[in-house]
Amino acid sequence: MFPRRCSRSYVSKSYLASFHGSWTCPAWKHIWKAWAPPRLKFFLWLAFQDRCWTAQRLERHGLQHHLRCLLCDQAPESMHHLLVECPFSRQIWHEALAWLRMTCRIPGPEDGSLIEWLAQVKRETQKPLRKGLGSAALLIPWMIWKHRNGCVFDRLPPSGSNLLAAIKDEACL
Repeated sequence: MFPRRCSRSYVSKSYLASFHGSWTCPAWKHIWKAWAPPRLKFFLWLAFQDRCWTAQRLERHGLQHHLRCLLCDQAPESMHHLLVECPFSRQIWHEALAWLRMTCRIPGPEDGSLIEWLAQVKRETQKPLRKGLGSAALLIPWMIWKHRNGCVFDRLPPSGSNLLAAIKDEACL
């Protein structure tokens, strides 16, 4: 028979043992604590883990893919390129952050990942603006991804003005 009460230390050690071999994500707080709809958080969580179906991932799996980024036509498409390095996306970041009156710099190749950039600029941003910056840092990549999918699946041409209008509409909601 089982004892009536388990010792507290046994339960806590068992709980901790269930996580043996797992890894913690340093970006979880920036993603899951942000002021944003769950779909944006989930997308960025997948993007951070490189689980979105970009051309780079399709190639790794031996699937048909386009050779260059459909937004800039300058480099192979990866999630990092699409959200941080792509000239089209960098222009969108610049215009969207300017519209939101955020004085921080836009993410760039020198920042490493998007989450590293967000952690750095959050430290540099005044406290009342941090929540808004965190929300914008989830909204802009989500809208870039949706625009990219429109280019891939609906064969729409990349349009910075349409994307910026969509970002503004979504931000107002």
